[in-house]
Amino acid sequence: MSARHVLVLDEGTTSTRAALFDDRSRVVANSALPLTTTTYPDGRVEQDAVELWETSRSVLSDVVATARDEERDIATLAIAVQRTTTVLWDAQTGQPVAPVVNWQDTRAAARADELSAEWAGKAKTATGLVLGPAHLGLHLDALLARDPALRDLAEQGRLRAGTPETWIIWNLTGGTEGGVFATSTSCAGSTGLYDLRTGRWWSALLDHLDIPGTALPQVLPEDADYGTTRADLIGADIPITGVLGDQQAALYGHGAFQVGAVKCTHGTGSFIDFHVGPDPVDAGEGLDCRIAWTTAGSRAHMLEGGSFVTGSGVDWMVNELGVLPSADRIDSVYSAGKADSGLVSVPALAGFAAPYWDSTARGMVIGFNRGTTAADVVRATVDGTAHTVVDIIETMARNARTNPTVVVVDGGLSRSDALLQSQADLLQIPVVRAADAEYVTARGAAWCAGIACGVWADEEAAVATKSEGREFTPRMSPEERNIRRSAWQDAVSRALGWRSAQLPSTPARGPQD
Repeated sequence: MSARHVLVLDEGTTSTRAALFDDRSRVVANSALPLTTTTYPDGRVEQDAVELWETSRSVLSDVVATARDEERDIATLAIAVQRTTTVLWDAQTGQPVAPVVNWQDTRAAARADELSAEWAGKAKTATGLVLGPAHLGLHLDALLARDPALRDLAEQGRLRAGTPETWIIWNLTGGTEGGVFATSTSCAGSTGLYDLRTGRWWSALLDHLDIPGTALPQVLPEDADYGTTRADLIGADIPITGVLGDQQAALYGHGAFQVGAVKCTHGTGSFIDFHVGPDPVDAGEGLDCRIAWTTAGSRAHMLEGGSFVTGSGVDWMVNELGVLPSADRIDSVYSAGKADSGLVSVPALAGFAAPYWDSTARGMVIGFNRGTTAADVVRATVDGTAHTVVDIIETMARNARTNPTVVVVDGGLSRSDALLQSQADLLQIPVVRAADAEYVTARGAAWCAGIACGVWADEEAAVATKSEGREFTPRMSPEERNIRRSAWQDAVSRALGWRSAQLPSTPARGPQD
């Protein structure tokens, strides 16, 4: 048999993927299936719990079969998962009892606003999170309020609720025949129901929302024993020894184990996570403080913030403005734009997230003149995307009282050299693109589980197997950087609080007028 391997289930929003890593952190087998997400006009965003389980089972079975054919042994299974998505099922029948409420769902927005005056401050202190509609507690509150049958199940102690990994682990380890009902600190800490300081479910909010604690899973460290998969389900009995939220897994997979390490995932928007050390930070300015991981080797917290527009800004330039022929031309068109065009683009197409949190902000391009070209608009918008990330990282540094020394990046738009060079110039520190960006999240989960069972001796040994990515170092002078940042901040101040002009209605004019 060959060297031991780690199997990873990467449960995302749009797909379920399984990957097999060898002890040199190389992917030697993989399988993926799409997931269906249904969006409704009233803000509901739902998935199907049966589909989550069946696709997970299918991709894991595929990779286990491949490993068997190639005589590769599997030491352990790790899971990385989309966070704050809520799954409900009946512990007695093993059947889902409601649609999966996706993290993008906004059905609880009005309830979050209603609770805000009394509970927003308490929530920030207890959970580290800004009170919002994506929280598991508010999902449960909405579902229980509207469905008496769910309330009956809860009162009988039969209701089970959690993020997707709880449902998948429960099924993998036997379901109604003794399945393990557990989650990790990184997943629990993202629900809005977990008290960072006591290490328990937050009883005050549970009581206020009338949610029974029996519905919630046991919370374990990321590298704990989560039971063993059943061979009749996926083809092998495999211990589960690593479970992380997806953004935490990405931070881990970059090897960002030092205080001040920052990772940025460029997708539709951008997720930024800043390692702040073993103790939580009282973060302001719209930032969340989350548990990054709790393992035998370390405990870490992170500040998290995000921007709404990254890849979606590229789509806007391609499909709506027509200034960019296609997404894969972004770097060449950027290079054709003038560095001294004087154009500033604020891509607040869906308002601003951290640090401004202004839903009324709107996108703006300012500085047009007769010489402005389409390429100038593309260049300014890419730079504007970089500015939004810099705003968040600088805010994190203030809250953490620690300056970052490098930013590691992954995600689809991390392929853009222009974007990463702009980030490096505006941050005045190196930006490093992962060599295998699409597998960073899965690799983080693999390392966590693999260290727990001896595939790697420790975090240092795991990181030593990582391929080096490309580093972008600052080329812009500090003086020019300050000028550009000042112009950006001026433009942002004009975009904040925007209200469309409300023109008075004009009566129809007849021929006699």
